[in-house]
Amino acid sequence: MISVSPRYRKYLKTTTRVVLVLLLVLFVPLKVLPYMAPFVVALFIAFIIERPVRFLTDKFRLPRGAAVGIVLFFFTLVTGGILILIFSELVNEIWRLTREIPSAQVVKGYIDMLLGRVQNLYLSLPAEFESTIRDSLGSVVGSISASLHSLLNYLLNMAKFLPQAFLFIVISLVASFFMSRDREKISRFVYKQMPEGWRNKIRTVKDDLFTALVGFIKAQAILISVTFIELLIGYSLIGVKYVFSSALITAVVDALPLLGTGTILIPAAAVNLIMGNVARGFAFIALYIVILIVRQFLEPKVVGQSLGLHPLVTLISIYVGLRLFGIIGLFLGPLVVAIIKALQKARILPQWKA
Repeated sequence: MISVSPRYRKYLKTTTRVVLVLLLVLFVPLKVLPYMAPFVVALFIAFIIERPVRFLTDKFRLPRGAAVGIVLFFFTLVTGGILILIFSELVNEIWRLTREIPSAQVVKGYIDMLLGRVQNLYLSLPAEFESTIRDSLGSVVGSISASLHSLLNYLLNMAKFLPQAFLFIVISLVASFFMSRDREKISRFVYKQMPEGWRNKIRTVKDDLFTALVGFIKAQAILISVTFIELLIGYSLIGVKYVFSSALITAVVDALPLLGTGTILIPAAAVNLIMGNVARGFAFIALYIVILIVRQFLEPKVVGQSLGLHPLVTLISIYVGLRLFGIIGLFLGPLVVAIIKALQKARILPQWKA
């Protein structure tokens, strides 16, 4: 039988614990989340309203239940009002946009005019090639038109899911009320189910990871908001129609993996340059460059501060995550570093020497 040294046994035990914790943190939520989504949302709401609740209980000596009810009421009022305003403005602008989509005959005339300009530059262009271009452009314009109509229909058909959405919201709000009101009782019950030696470690990991996750979401919200404001100003200066919905859609696309503002701004610049709107085309390019530079400068700093990491560590984790896991690594890299930091603080992993 092979003998294992105590030191090696200790590192093996630590490694096993780390792997198990990472599996619990990274993979179990992905399986459980679809069934527990309202309660996860409720947990975040309870975390968000905790400071105002403590302020009311400490400053005005209100019972915790009453303080939670007051804060939750205003939270729902403000958040719901903002979401309703954004959704109504988005639907209104998309509806007006779909009514202005040109007919097939107008599109055909526009394509013929565009091809005429191209032929003036390239007189040797074969007739077969011209036909291919016309068909391709017609297909692209048709696809864009169909996509806009589909988007509007999707937004309008969301009314069918309003009962489910309403139930989701009600359950989340009610659950957040009880989670916040009975915060101490729930915490004591959960920790009593754990082995005594692990309670403090689990509490430390939980606090750090939850703070890091909320901070990461906050960082992404800040980056999206900055991008949205840049787009709102840029689109207004360029003279883009439906500024609000265009800026909002582009900002959301920028937050999605594999996409970015270039997905919308670069094609917009190319179309304007082909049409002869050189100044407008270069304006889109300039806007893209500004957004790219600002994001590259802000992302390490904002994400690092939200996760409690040095900007250089955040930058390294973003780059390594990108190289190892692709676009999703941009988000996964900093989170893994935050998890390692939390495990070190709980002394589950060896700490760095100061």
